[in-house]
Amino acid sequence: MYRIWKEEMRKIASGKIVWLGLILLPALLYLRLMSQVSTYRVTIDGECFEGKEALMMDQKLAKEYAGPLTEEKVRQIYRDFGFCYWSQEDGAVGNFCNKFITEEMTDFNEKGWENQDAISFYSGEDWENYVAPMLTGDIWFDYVDGWRDLREIYGIIVIIGLLLIFMVAVAPVFAEEYTLRTTDLVLTTKEGKKGAVRMKIAAAFSFTVLVYCVITLFVWGIYLEVYGLQGLDASARLLGVPSMGYCPGTVSGFFIYQFFLGLAGVLLLTAITLAVSAVSRSSFAAVVISLVLFFVPYAWITAFRLMMPMQGIQITWTISHFMMSMPYYLALNWGFAFAGKQILMHMATAAVVGTAAGMAGYYKYRNYQGR
Repeated sequence: MYRIWKEEMRKIASGKIVWLGLILLPALLYLRLMSQVSTYRVTIDGECFEGKEALMMDQKLAKEYAGPLTEEKVRQIYRDFGFCYWSQEDGAVGNFCNKFITEEMTDFNEKGWENQDAISFYSGEDWENYVAPMLTGDIWFDYVDGWRDLREIYGIIVIIGLLLIFMVAVAPVFAEEYTLRTTDLVLTTKEGKKGAVRMKIAAAFSFTVLVYCVITLFVWGIYLEVYGLQGLDASARLLGVPSMGYCPGTVSGFFIYQFFLGLAGVLLLTAITLAVSAVSRSSFAAVVISLVLFFVPYAWITAFRLMMPMQGIQITWTISHFMMSMPYYLALNWGFAFAGKQILMHMATAAVVGTAAGMAGYYKYRNYQGR
């Protein structure tokens, strides 16, 4: 049985497109990160730093202000450095600390760089609604600039990119046997109708989970190499995630949460793709159908946003939450301000759909009767 599992693993991993994707994705991320470090700029007390030195100076400065975020700390940063501003020659001029207060606590987003001389702290109701909730002392301030970047890169590009690669890798598991007309031979062997089918499914899940974990460790590793451990104990709110809904308290907790959401998406996608593979006539058809199913939730949510008169109808909300439980959005639940109970509901829905899809694929292939 181990030989069957190993052979299936080899077949899944042998696709040139799969290997190309698994090499290019981390390579491009690494080159992008190195480019960011080399072009990093920071201005502290009128002195400009560049590259790795600038990053270290910015982290050192942020460490001096690390601790509970209070109004006094915000005012102190402003007294020391003013607001971040835009220069035609140097781009954004400032450091992490004053850039943070400029973007989060001023009317910068309304006025923009072209009116930067008129930028000021929020006041009145705007201050009470947007800023005051951050200054209760519950938020731990520290350098999180690199972790903000990782939130987007890992949570969106890496996970969604891997899901697309996994579809191409897993789609041929059953469909290729139909194309090569070897299904009858496999199913007539001693363990064909039971063990062989289970080993095919086990190999698919082993491949996707193993690759997902390895790529995750690689991406986390290169960011840790550049940014170190500073800021991982800061509040996740500093990452710019929605303030409403469920979110772990710390940056490190957020990335663990993000990892498990992505893992759930990987498991569900693998199960659905196996089911599609079991009913498809060819590997190409399996890939196409899997891609269509993968992007259906995105199409629905996009259309749902335009159906304002229908959003009060319960059936549309039910369908939308179902779509949020599918692979494309399941891995992105962190960005939608869902309450903890709603996320658990999405996970439960994904578990039911994944189990049903896995069983459907298993029995469809096992009971194959020929063409």
